[in-house]
Amino acid sequence: MMTGRLHPYLPELSLRDYNIYLRYMRGVKYQVYLDFGIVPYGALFSYRGGVMALLADSLAGRQATCREIRLPGSLSRVPVMCQTKGIRLAAQIEVLMSWHRLQDRRNEELPFKQQVERMSQKFTLQGAYHKAAQEEPALERIFCQQQAQAAAQHQLRSQNYSVASEPMSNVYGALFSILAPDDPVQRKNMRYIGSCIGKAFYLLDKADRHEQDQKEGRYNVFLANGLSGEAAHENARRQAIASINDLSRVYTLMDVKLNRTLLDNIMILGLRDEVDPLEHGAWDLRWELPS
Repeated sequence: MMTGRLHPYLPELSLRDYNIYLRYMRGVKYQVYLDFGIVPYGALFSYRGGVMALLADSLAGRQATCREIRLPGSLSRVPVMCQTKGIRLAAQIEVLMSWHRLQDRRNEELPFKQQVERMSQKFTLQGAYHKAAQEEPALERIFCQQQAQAAAQHQLRSQNYSVASEPMSNVYGALFSILAPDDPVQRKNMRYIGSCIGKAFYLLDKADRHEQDQKEGRYNVFLANGLSGEAAHENARRQAIASINDLSRVYTLMDVKLNRTLLDNIMILGLRDEVDPLEHGAWDLRWELPS
């Protein structure tokens, strides 16, 4: 599922765009609290839907309202983007993704401590998941189809990288197409962009899990091809760069009505930096930036 790799490239980000990004991230987090309550709000430790909300609103030309709000668990008031369709949709995606991420591995494959943690997380998110699934049944079908495809791939144990990454590619393609406005060309382009991101993320994750999957006897496309851990990382990096380059060409054709410089930073520089760092030590920076 979502790996959190959609983020800006800080060294080339303006202060104005950085603040917009932060406010959207907070906005999705606050929307989870409004729609699903304090318990799911506290259970979701990482909120990754800010970029999805930003994409949806910017493509549609929806200007978000910025308000100062005291987030639960905080004593200070901070600027938050709110009251947009993109933010509400991203909050629902957050809940559904978090729930289905818990289904990715069987309990018997986990240590006892992680089994207990997973049971606790499922109990915490169960109510929010059912509410989100009822409100957005199309999103729920996307995640269920992805899980069924992933299970089939596990049984098939294909050596083909495109076939192995297809479930993740499909779910990202479907999610990104939903973010586009009601324009067939925009939806087609966004589906392609999402598919490229899904493939890149899948391969990078599988390369990172090479050693663990080897120990546990789990399917891994790089193990199926007989690659070592080092060779898997190099192969994944090379294929991910090709996918990011492909989506960049399509992204430049998109009609982005708002926040163009911020989205350019995320979709071109940020994604490329995640795959192949543009500047050594760039993410070691510790900036104190005002909100």
